[in-house]
Order: sequence, then C-alpha cells, then structure tokens
Amino acid sequence: MSTPEPAAITHVWSAFGHRFYSDGGCDGHPDGASCERCMTCGAVYELRPRSDDLGGGDYTAANGDDPAACSGDTLMCHGDEPCQADNGQPCHGAAQPCPHATHACNCLLCTG
Repeated sequence: MSTPEPAAITHVWSAFGHRFYSDGGCDGHPDGASCERCMTCGAVYELRPRSDDLGGGDYTAANGDDPAACSGDTLMCHGDEPCQADNGQPCHGAAQPCPHATHACNCLLCTG
C-alpha cells in the first residue's frame, strides 16, 4: 500500500503581512512543506500543512515559531546575502555593520 499524497495547502491562518511566493528551495518534503520568500522584505519561511485542518497551512520559522511581521523594508538582506543597497557595496564600509543586515528576523536564512 502506498503512502497518500499530502493535501494541497489552500489557505493559511496568517501571512504576517508578508507577500509570499515559492522559491522552490525546499519544496518536495514528504509532508508537503515548502519554502516561501516574501516579495517585499525577502525573508524565507517554511509553509507547513496543518495536521488538524485539511488544506490549511502555517508559515513557520526555523524553530517552529510564527514568522516575524514583514518590515516592509525592500532593502533587507538575510543570512549571508550581500547588501545590495549601494550597488552591492556595504552601506557603511567595514567600519560599521550594515543596517540592512542587522535586524531582528527569525526567517530560515537568518536563523536556520
């Protein structure tokens, strides 16, 4: 007997202000989870199916928490992504940390 395919996710409880699209980075989990990137701030979260809600899903951070709310900042960089605010150059040189990379984000790139 084969394992049934997971139900497609058709609705989520909240997107926390993010505008997500799938980047294909972690698609193909046996449970139907996928990675989704915010078109505004660039944060990446996992979209996981709910076990108690057929067709329902939740966006989750690396530790299982809800995503941080979208900042609306289109210049944010996550994880090891280089800052693109000044044509790919760090904003303040090596002397100061880049403000686009120093933020409170719990996405898969920043904490995973």
